Amino acid sequence: MNKQAFLRWFWIVALMGLAACSGKQPTASLPLPSPSPSMTSTLPPTQAFTATPVPPTRSPSPIPMATVTPKPTTETYTDETAIYFVSETIPDGSQIAPGQAFTKSWKIGNSGPGTWTTDFDLFLVSSNPENEHLGAPDSTPLLQEVKPDEEIEISIDLIAPAQDGQYTVVWRLRNERGEWILGSDLWVIIRVGTPATGSIAAEPSVTATLVGASQAEGEVSVAFCMQMPDSRAWYPWDVTLIIDQQSLSPSGSLIDPVTATGVNKCFTFSYPSDKTIPSGVSYQLSVGNIGLPPEVYQAENCAYAWQVLTAAYPGLDFTCAGPGFWYTGLVTPPGMTAEQADRLILDAMSSTIYGSWDLYGTLP
Repeated sequence: MNKQAFLRWFWIVALMGLAACSGKQPTASLPLPSPSPSMTSTLPPTQAFTATPVPPTRSPSPIPMATVTPKPTTETYTDETAIYFVSETIPDGSQIAPGQAFTKSWKIGNSGPGTWTTDFDLFLVSSNPENEHLGAPDSTPLLQEVKPDEEIEISIDLIAPAQDGQYTVVWRLRNERGEWILGSDLWVIIRVGTPATGSIAAEPSVTATLVGASQAEGEVSVAFCMQMPDSRAWYPWDVTLIIDQQSLSPSGSLIDPVTATGVNKCFTFSYPSDKTIPSGVSYQLSVGNIGLPPEVYQAENCAYAWQVLTAAYPGLDFTCAGPGFWYTGLVTPPGMTAEQADRLILDAMSSTIYGSWDLYGTLP
């Protein structure tokens, strides 16, 4: 599943606790969202389908959030060399067509006392979604030596995935001994296609406002508020922090309990950093989408998803399940994978609204 299961679990426990404290109990009288009239299939419609046995998708359990997997290499950093950023192509958030080939380039300079040799390389360290590397090799060696105060342009040929969504890949400069160069993270962030079919289109009434940021003990925390469509349990997802040449995924998040049952909800997301970031550094916080916890009124949410998606995708079918599973008996039409179907179903059950909402600030 593409959602961070732990946060959903934490949110639903917190929501129930808040409801108990306030003396109000959840009620099923809240209206379910109506199917989007603009929903159209991005896969070839067909009445013929092939049954594809798929294991049932389990409902979430409290597990730590994890979106990246480091590649095997040394964790040692060196300050013998230093880097400065000059320019890049393909700005963050660029829209790329599904399957399109493109080239990402960065121009960087050597501000240290030593020479970067051709034994240095740009090494792929993480991606979001995990293991989606846009066709990039693990290692891209430097094609020339770079002496102090000289610059080099590094280019990597990439290809956009067929599936719509936002994709991030991060690389880091490494010397001939396998040591990381401090502050050398470089990345690409692209958006493919349009927001996933099966979700509600982005609503102009949903807005985000930055509150501020702080830093303590290797962690950066960013607080922000969002005006939601209504007072239900909307929560932000795919919340990425870009700061000091780092693209960071959250290690945890909290909702302000005072705002939890209102329309304007406030959150604090925390991000681990491998170094202390100087005061005055600019940052960008990007919220990819918001969604409702599908655990609340699961039967109604699943019935809504089945109604909308089986009409939009002829040949798609599944059976809504009881406690412990989202659904069973998944049947996918030709050309649709089980992973694509799972994403569509969970997006529909969560009434997902895609952004993104981008906020900019300066670290105090």
